Amino acid sequence: MFTLSSQGIESGVIADRYGIKSQEAVQGVPQRSLPYEWTGVPEGTKSFALVFQDYDNVPDEGFSWLHWLVADLPDNRTALPENASREDKTLIQGINSWSIPYGPYAAIDRDLTLHYGGPAPERKHEYETRLYALDSVLGMKPGFYYNELLRAMEGHILGEAVLKGYYEG
Repeated sequence: MFTLSSQGIESGVIADRYGIKSQEAVQGVPQRSLPYEWTGVPEGTKSFALVFQDYDNVPDEGFSWLHWLVADLPDNRTALPENASREDKTLIQGINSWSIPYGPYAAIDRDLTLHYGGPAPERKHEYETRLYALDSVLGMKPGFYYNELLRAMEGHILGEAVLKGYYEG
């Protein structure tokens, strides 16, 4: 069975250091990415893609919030260490929802939209991390968009592992 876990989520709650309660937020964007481990990788896996998303954002802003996108993780990886988003220069990362060009987000530096941008809810939200095992390397480029990732993954998903956790700002 393909499973995903994180030492940053205890009893279903995401630790403060991965969200807005952290002392590492820059321009209101939490910086320290969660650590992940996975097991039971489907046979034939050539790469992985990771999506960290907040569906509870829909009532607040009208859409789900993408906090972190990673593509083309090599098939020999079984983990992402804490803060990999900032420290692992080999990661191919997509654009997160902090990139919205209007309202309170308009002035956020572009660099902050190309990495993990953690939870910053005004109320308790449930967050979902989905790790996809893929039968090919997608060839994504840094700064890809979620829709590009979804299209590239079509017909290549061998398995999905899901992990959920709550965070309250």
